[in-house]
Amino acid sequence: MSGNKLDGRFHSWHDDRHDRFDQALGPRVERTYRNGDREFIVNMSGNVRELAGSLVARQVTQDFISSGDFVTQPQYDTLLGATKLVDGRAVVQIRVAPPKGDVETVSLDAKSGLIDQVSYVENDGIATISYDDYRVFHGALVPFVESDSNGESAFDVTLHVEKVVVDRSIAPEIFALPATSTISNDAPITVKLTYSNGHIYAPVVLRGHPYTFLVDTGAQAVFVDSTVATQNVLIPEGILEISGSRRSTALGIAPLESIEIGGATLPVGIVSIVDLANSTAGAFPIDGVLGYPFFASAEVRIDFNRLTMTIGKPGSLPLQGDRLDLDTDRQLPEVAADINGTRTKVLIDTGNSTELLVFNPFVQTHPGLIPFTASHQISNYGVGGSTPAVGANVDQLDLGPYKLYNRRANVMLGSTGAFADRVDGGNIGLGTLQNFVVTFDLANRAMYLLRAGNYDDGRYRARYDMPGIQ
Repeated sequence: MSGNKLDGRFHSWHDDRHDRFDQALGPRVERTYRNGDREFIVNMSGNVRELAGSLVARQVTQDFISSGDFVTQPQYDTLLGATKLVDGRAVVQIRVAPPKGDVETVSLDAKSGLIDQVSYVENDGIATISYDDYRVFHGALVPFVESDSNGESAFDVTLHVEKVVVDRSIAPEIFALPATSTISNDAPITVKLTYSNGHIYAPVVLRGHPYTFLVDTGAQAVFVDSTVATQNVLIPEGILEISGSRRSTALGIAPLESIEIGGATLPVGIVSIVDLANSTAGAFPIDGVLGYPFFASAEVRIDFNRLTMTIGKPGSLPLQGDRLDLDTDRQLPEVAADINGTRTKVLIDTGNSTELLVFNPFVQTHPGLIPFTASHQISNYGVGGSTPAVGANVDQLDLGPYKLYNRRANVMLGSTGAFADRVDGGNIGLGTLQNFVVTFDLANRAMYLLRAGNYDDGRYRARYDMPGIQ
């Protein structure tokens, strides 16, 4: 397999009840396990997560397609018509939407009737899986070339099958799920945070050197600034796409065994190397970012008013507050919420300094739900630089049992990047989260909210009257 200026290998195993798929692209290693209807992914940091949210629907549809059920159950199909793929192949496209699955498009070769491509919504765009070079193997047609794309050709990954083996016994341990990686401390520890420019930072130690990392539940990886990487001889490999405020290219990835937080050791495995000063347009200087691998390896309780962060092994902290179920399939904490009475899914993002971001696709799908005018734009900064937005007032935000009023929101106008996500309707940031003591237990797909001492639901404060609201 090759892509992102890296080369590697993949290996898959299948029997009547189990599947396993390993891919190693440069230093990046990920594994997928299926046991009956249950699917697990082991990421680069060794975090094991069971899919139970948005990606389950995708797998239902892809199983429906790969099994051929979309042919035998045409009631779930819609004929879209004839067209051509980017590579020039003539195809007939069918929209497939089975029960409990997501909506995907199958492109059948106009000559052979074989599947040339499957496409589906992913993040801010359309992802595609293309197949080619079908060969007959033990009476079945097998595509020996697969190309995966998110719409940016520079980051396409191509897989070439070298060998297929059938009717050979597979050792049971091949399908045995590994233990998930966790932070090393036996008892909970508390570290002091710092607050600056609307963000919270934690002290970390990387190869014996002290640094300050942004605490960011909205990041899917651990990021290290390029200057810090140079100081610690972390040599980036390949290239890396980051879907921050905009889609941007990072310097690559590098192996890093661990970092220390408050004396506890956090297994990392791989870090993403980014010129963070340039990537954030200088909006906030940071040495690195603590993202998903940190929150998946530990239970983390943040008291925003006391500026403390308590860290324990997953599920080890005393229960505190109201539980909200999380969807962590995309390596992000996503939760159901209502924005002005309309149900959606939102990202809980400690790296966002505002109260609420509302994403452009959600606004376009629900015209008039949030009044605003695009004539008075402001800039919203994040990794990747700035993206245009306008100020708006969200009358009511329902989050679990809590009703929050007069939320000061930014309506995002960009069409690419994380703020143009087509899965989530928005992003709840620090401005709202500081009303609570928040406990993140991502390994158990849970978040707990406890009212902070300065809790204010906003019902008596003035509306957010600034240019941009009509």
